[in-house]
Amino acid sequence: MNYPRLDRAIRAATKWHAGQDREGDSPLPYITHPMEVLILLRTVGKVLHEELLCAAILHDVLEETDATPEQIEEIAGARVRSLVQELTRVEPSAQETKGLSKEAIWKLRALRLLDEIRGQSRDAQQIKLADRLSNVREAKRTKPPEKRDRYLWQTFRILEIVPREVNPPLWDAIRAELPEAEVPEPYPHLASS
Repeated sequence: MNYPRLDRAIRAATKWHAGQDREGDSPLPYITHPMEVLILLRTVGKVLHEELLCAAILHDVLEETDATPEQIEEIAGARVRSLVQELTRVEPSAQETKGLSKEAIWKLRALRLLDEIRGQSRDAQQIKLADRLSNVREAKRTKPPEKRDRYLWQTFRILEIVPREVNPPLWDAIRAELPEAEVPEPYPHLASS
């Protein structure tokens, strides 16, 4: 199978993410994350559709780079642009976080992400599952215990939101990365909304 748009998308993502690194000790270049998401979507998720694969490699460019939706559409088409926009997090504004503790800001961001995932299309949720699989593996390797446990708690919530039927192999691979028992809520003393 030939993927000409995917080739263009990989080249663009590599250019846009140039100079960025992942978190942790001895971090890898950031492009390794979108590449891993692409590979997980294709090899674990068994997704062959070029538009979904393009959206996987480009999923972070609006959040992490100066790329524009118009540039994404020019490289990979309107459907890819739409998927990338759907996958792009909307961060709380300075007004929304004013006066909040770090813990309350984390909870606000976490709950907002869960709401965004709840509203995503099935195609976007498949990419989100590949993204989460990559990120949960990375979190287990690089995050300190408190941050790792918050991330695992959020991952349990994502698996409650995204039905297994969206992509059973990816959903199961994420579940296999989680502890048997659910991680308790990291900040139960904070209001849940």
